[in-house]
Amino acid sequence: MKKLIILLSLSTLILCSSTYNTKIFGKKSTIENYWLFNVFIIKPGEMSFEVTDKKPVNSDFYINSNFFTENNNPIGLVVINSKRKSNKTKGGGFFYVKNNKPHVKSKNCPRNTKYASQTILWAIDDGAINKSLIKQPHANQLRYRSLIGQTKNGDIIIISSNRLGLVTIKDLLDFSDKYNIVDGILLDGGSSVDYKFMDNNQTISFMSIPYGLKSFTSIGSPTTYIHGNFN
Repeated sequence: MKKLIILLSLSTLILCSSTYNTKIFGKKSTIENYWLFNVFIIKPGEMSFEVTDKKPVNSDFYINSNFFTENNNPIGLVVINSKRKSNKTKGGGFFYVKNNKPHVKSKNCPRNTKYASQTILWAIDDGAINKSLIKQPHANQLRYRSLIGQTKNGDIIIISSNRLGLVTIKDLLDFSDKYNIVDGILLDGGSSVDYKFMDNNQTISFMSIPYGLKSFTSIGSPTTYIHGNFN
């Protein structure tokens, strides 16, 4: 069994590391397409970000963020246009916009942000991986997963599964190491993954379970999105 797990992990790493396409979006931002992930690298100042409590319609980029309860209430802090929509919960990490600049921060968030979204799982703090997280039983389950992080020079990095990307948290974090992320947080994954990235010439999008199928099940839809438009 241990040999099988090792072989599966090696196979996943090989697939994760195999790139087959890179595209320019906007002026300097890029999308890298891998076998298991799409990676969005958004350069500082190129996109204006916000947080919303419904799926965006007219945005160049969006991705679901907060985890949520069975009653479809967001778990953790949500701030929209300087108004608090949901209270902070213990732990986790934050995406927030302050003074018109986006930030990703594990464990804490300043007051008086214009927009904020908290997730219950932080992944990278000051360059160090959350080792206690990858030891949790749920971390070893194969799921669609998403991470948003920030580099030292201010790049916003979004790494999210594509249709083939059923991975463990360790798979995702091992793959993220190449991007020199200083702080990174895990967004709600599994059946919630829903993102789009576009400019005037091209669009890349993914939804793990379409809304039409969710209407026939008890699976809830994301309550909170991070989104933005190119400046």
